[in-house]
Amino acid sequence: MHLDSFLRSLGLESPDLLSLVKGLILLALSILAGWIAHVAAKKGLARLVGKIVGKTAAAWDDLLFDKRFFNRLSILVIPVAILLLAHAIEWQPGLALSRLLSAWIAVSAVLVITALLDGANRVYESYPLAKDKPIKIFIQIVNIFLYCTTAIVLIGIFTGKEIATLLAGMAAFAAVLMLVFKDSILGLVAGIQLSANNMVRIGDWIVMPACGADGEVLEINLATVKVQNWDMTITTIPTYRLVSDSFTNWRGMQESNGRRIKRSVNIDVLSVHHLDDKEIELLRHSAFLKEYIEKKLEDLAEFNASRDNPLDARRLTNIGTFREYMESWLSRNPDINLEMTHMVRQLQPGPTGIPLEIYCFSARQQWIEYERVQADIFDHLYAVMELFHLKAFQYPGNVVPIDRE
Repeated sequence: MHLDSFLRSLGLESPDLLSLVKGLILLALSILAGWIAHVAAKKGLARLVGKIVGKTAAAWDDLLFDKRFFNRLSILVIPVAILLLAHAIEWQPGLALSRLLSAWIAVSAVLVITALLDGANRVYESYPLAKDKPIKIFIQIVNIFLYCTTAIVLIGIFTGKEIATLLAGMAAFAAVLMLVFKDSILGLVAGIQLSANNMVRIGDWIVMPACGADGEVLEINLATVKVQNWDMTITTIPTYRLVSDSFTNWRGMQESNGRRIKRSVNIDVLSVHHLDDKEIELLRHSAFLKEYIEKKLEDLAEFNASRDNPLDARRLTNIGTFREYMESWLSRNPDINLEMTHMVRQLQPGPTGIPLEIYCFSARQQWIEYERVQADIFDHLYAVMELFHLKAFQYPGNVVPIDRE
């Protein structure tokens, strides 16, 4: 039975009352259809797709279709169901309701598309390639474009004007838009440069004192780069700052076969002297020095054979022999990468003595292990220095002996 005839059979003869009741009934049916479609998409479709993707061996579908996607999809089907019902019963919604449904579809559609893009980004980030070439910046650029397009479409829906006309009018606001989206535009350019030049990856250890950052990169997006510092705090850096300002990326060290040790000990100048026969006899029994001392003594004997004045003669020194000892000791240390530069050298002396520098690369790069290797080297250096009758320089202090009684 036709709805008008049914209502007249109920005694509704007034055209105004008949139109009002008919509109209310159709509106109620539309709301009911939208609610049923919403529940079906949010509950039924979500469970069905969840069971299907749960049975597959691949993990990408689990990352692509998440709860947020189905929540947004369930919002989209409401106006679609209402319009389909209106077409089926040949009902023409009013202008205001039609515009509202059109705007609803536009907004919910872009929300569904952005949810799919976010899911695609999660799938991409599950692969190792994502650390080298993140695409989150480009996903955000597409999202901004979609939001801007949706805003223009909404203006066109509610004003009834063509989109081309709106775009022509908005050209006058281009300068204002550039100011509003300045950080996003700078971030876009910086993101392309960072990706193209492979300057920063997720997981890199970077140091940027100007921004208080010293830690691991967690996220790179259009506006900011998130760095988790070693004290577990999070530092947020504008993306364009990584291009305009300087920073240190420790990736080269992490990808190499060693981590540099570059530390010196200051030798007291007054403790430097020539070795006498007794000291030479003691040191030549060392496995690290035996070959060096015997070869050096032969060379010195040959050099000094034609020189009568002791001032012209050459002799072994304790600091030179100690330097050779440490070089030999480092070359037999299993924690040092011998394929990289390693040496013990003297630096420019100063008021605090003669700097004797250890320059080498630890084969252990992990922070704690690296510090342990470095400390072991200098523990041994300070302990064995006394056998060469060398003293480390330090400022004198007023030392008060402790009374143990």
